[in-house]
Amino acid sequence: MRRKTHATFSADRNSLNFDLPKSWADLSQKELRMVLHSRARWSEGHVSKLAIFMHFTQLEILYKYDKVWVCRVPVNDNGKVKKYGFNLDPAIVDSMLDSLNWLDEPGSRPVRLDRLHGATALPAEFHGVPFGTYLQCENLYQGIMQSQSPEAVSAMLKLLYPGIKRGHIQEWVALMIIQWWAQLKTLFGVHFPNFFKPAEDGGGVADMAQIMNNQIRALTEGDVTKENEILALDTWRALTELDAKAREAEEFKLKTKTK
Repeated sequence: MRRKTHATFSADRNSLNFDLPKSWADLSQKELRMVLHSRARWSEGHVSKLAIFMHFTQLEILYKYDKVWVCRVPVNDNGKVKKYGFNLDPAIVDSMLDSLNWLDEPGSRPVRLDRLHGATALPAEFHGVPFGTYLQCENLYQGIMQSQSPEAVSAMLKLLYPGIKRGHIQEWVALMIIQWWAQLKTLFGVHFPNFFKPAEDGGGVADMAQIMNNQIRALTEGDVTKENEILALDTWRALTELDAKAREAEEFKLKTKTK
């Protein structure tokens, strides 16, 4: 199967143009795997971007001559793929890579590999996922952020890919797990702005046990017999209710201040 050509050449303008993905959500499953591998392999951002750029464009650096790179790249010319040779000034490489600056941020749309080591992932946006699973993942994510715990990454992986049988976790997989959750939290922040409102003090280490207990108690209204029912509730439904309660609490707080 021929790889997609991301370059076009305009003879009229004598210009070479690159049409690259503009966000994480634009990546195919194969491209996502490649990008994650590259990000994990090269810790320096510009190096990984160059590797990703070259993979997308299939650009080849043939040799260096008189302070320029002699390159060639497959281009789409009226539906036909041809090899186009050109000289590249290395001084402009950084500006070429600016089109991949979206890689520096997780983005607000959750993406992940649909399948990993034979296991199927949970829905990317957590629709239909039990609230209890969300709470466990959030607890583990906080553990990862606070202590970089590999055990937490492993436990989170098993929740997000039920039935996965894999001992050692590769770095690119850990990166995917952490990024997926960061994207999901950003998405939730957009849909549930009252509940995911940043803490006023802006610091300190989160007491996840207390936070989870408070969330469950808010939904059960103190009725412990409803806990199992709440934990089985769809995550989006639970967060919708928590967001409404957070909004009502804020409105009540404002009313009492004005009296």
